[in-house]
This record gives sequence, C-alpha cells and structure tokens, in this order.
Amino acid sequence: MTIDKILLRWQQCIYFALCFSVLMLGVGRIESLWGRASVSAWSVSRTTFFIWLLWKVFVAVRDRQLALASGRQSIPLSLLLFFISVTLSLLPDFHGAGDYRYFFFAAMHYLMIVDICADERKARLLLLALGLAPVILVVRGFLHEPMLLDITQMRRFGYPYDHPNTVGYLFSMSIPLGLAITLGEKGQLRILALGSGCAQLVALALTYSRGAWLGWGAAMVFLAVTMKRRREVAAILILTALVATLVTPLQSRFSTLLSPRSDLTITDRLQVIEAALKLALANPVLGAGYGRDRLREGLRESRLEMRRIAHTHNVYVELLATTGLLGLGAFLWLVCGAFYQALRQSMSRGAPNRPAQLGIAAAWIAFAITGLGDVPFYHHETRIFFFSLVALTYLYARDASTEASTVRRS
Repeated sequence: MTIDKILLRWQQCIYFALCFSVLMLGVGRIESLWGRASVSAWSVSRTTFFIWLLWKVFVAVRDRQLALASGRQSIPLSLLLFFISVTLSLLPDFHGAGDYRYFFFAAMHYLMIVDICADERKARLLLLALGLAPVILVVRGFLHEPMLLDITQMRRFGYPYDHPNTVGYLFSMSIPLGLAITLGEKGQLRILALGSGCAQLVALALTYSRGAWLGWGAAMVFLAVTMKRRREVAAILILTALVATLVTPLQSRFSTLLSPRSDLTITDRLQVIEAALKLALANPVLGAGYGRDRLREGLRESRLEMRRIAHTHNVYVELLATTGLLGLGAFLWLVCGAFYQALRQSMSRGAPNRPAQLGIAAAWIAFAITGLGDVPFYHHETRIFFFSLVALTYLYARDASTEASTVRRS
C-alpha cells in the first residue's frame, strides 16, 4: 500500500470519528459497565484532534505545505479574533485556565470539520446528525426516568446530560434544524425528522428551561415568517401554549417569567449578573480572564461569593466580565455574521438548500436568545454543538457560493 493510500484511509478514519463525535451530541455520555471510563462527544472529539493533527503533519511533510481542505476562508476573522481575545484575557500568567482547555479543543473541533467535511454530502450528514440524533437523548431520558411523564409534578428532563438547562439549550438549537430537514426532505427521512422534532419538543418542555423555551419560540417565529409556513408553526406555538396553561408545573414555571423576583434562583442570578457587570467595568478591555475560576476570583474580590451558582447564566455578561469588550465584540460579530451568512444565502435567487440555510439561521436565533439565560461554553455538549454549527454555517455558505458561481459560468 502506497503512502497516499495510507493517508487517504487515515483521513477516512478521522471523518468517521468526527461523525461519531457529532452523533454523540444526540446520544449523550455512555458509561462503561466495568470501570470509570466513558464515551462522549467531548472525549471522541479530543482524541480525534490528536489523530488529525498527526495526519496533518504527515501531509504537510509530503506536500511541503500546511493547508486546510476548504481553502483560505476556513477560519472567519471573527472566530479568529474571538479565539485570540479569549487567550489574551488569561495573560500574562495564564492561571485558572481550566475552562480554556475545553474551549481550545472545541475550537479545534471546528477546524477539523471544515478541513475534513469539505464536500456537500459530508456537510449534509452533519446537518442530519445535529437535527435528528437528539431523539436518542429523548428515548434515553424517558427510559431512565419514566416518571417524567407524570405531569402532575415538576420532574426535569436532564439525563444523561449534566443539567436540564444543558439539554434544553441543545434542543432549542436542534429542533429548528430538524424542522428544516422536515420541510426540505422527502420520504422516510422527512417522517423521521418530523417524529424526532415532536419527541424533542416534548422533552424540551419537560426540561423546564425557560431560556431554552424562549430561544425555541423565537426560532419558530422566524421560520414561520421566512418559510411562509405561518399556519403550521402558529399551530405548534398555540398548542404548546395551551399545554403550558393546562399543566400545573409548566404554568408555574411560565409565571416566573412574568414575575422574576418571585423565583429565588432568578434573584440569585440577577445579583451575580450585577456583580459581574461591576467586574466588567473594572476590566473593560480584556476582562478578568476567561473561565469560571477567573470569574469567581474576580467576584470574590468584589466581596460576592458564588455559592449556589457556578456562573452568571448569561453568555453576554459572562464574556463581558471575563474577556472584556474585545471578547464580547468578537463573539457578537461571530454570531451575527454566521446568522447573516445563512440568511443571505437562503434569500439569494435560486438558492440551493434554502430550508437548510433557514434552519441554520433559526438555530442561531435560538442560540442567541437561550444565551440570555445560560452559558454554552461551560458544557461539553453545547460547546461542541456551537462550534459544529459555526462549521455547518460556513460549509453550506461555501457550497452555495460554489454552485452559484457554476451557474453563472454556464
């Protein structure tokens, strides 16, 4: 076997490992029966990175140059600036950088996807994995705790993730992608997408995650307007609201959105947000340093201990306090740029994959709104989902641009 064939097989193995890591977002951590070892999206992605890096070194030595498969536009400037600002916030001593390690590997997950999943078929498989696979989470959750279906009491859907809010965050982004698949595909895949979306919606309601509810609702309104499916989406929203008014635990949870001060957890979060904003004013450019440890350290100096809450539960305040205006600005540029990229491609004349582009744009709306009540970068699954969504956005945008250029030339 020649060296080229070996490298090709190596690349194929990396691709399958990447697909498996994204699929694991919808499966959740699988614990070993014989020890403490487990398999998760994070562990598979991290291991794949070292295999991919070694492969890139071999290819670079053979070709005498280092390049990504998708070309010069593989890394948007906003993403590069966001990564740099997060890194700079920890300088000069780089202490309390535990969360940065996870952030680094998640960013490398993006880099691997745009390098390996360069063609349209692989990008489509990535969309299917992100939109459909979370139905497995629903099955695992209900099998683990069947009493979740007892709607007379508030039992929050969370297994196998670390917290119900994490599951809710992921569902708020995956459901719009699943709806886009439902509207853009035909046959059995369409039926599968519809069933997956309905199951995820039930589980989303039972997470009792208010931020995820708002993010999902905003995404549905966006799809109703842009896809001109107002009746279908309106029926979903009305049915959801009706169920919420009839189910007592859901009704109680919704009521806290109208009177936030009546909920002790919201009161605690508002206090932490207020302290974090004061911390941001004291460190306006680069913040106190990325991560929960640096945030706690800064708040401790402000005489507020974070006992029951691990972070601010607001991604914008969190980034402002920990990475300053530079980090928050780069993050907003990245999110708004990705949303605009997907929306612009979907609105272009004769746009290919229009439902998929609108689904991606809706997922960005869900991400941005849900971020008002949680921080995705502190959970392995939502962190990897974020960087996978960034990669998916630019892969689809590149495919659309390539196809449009081909049409113009012909």
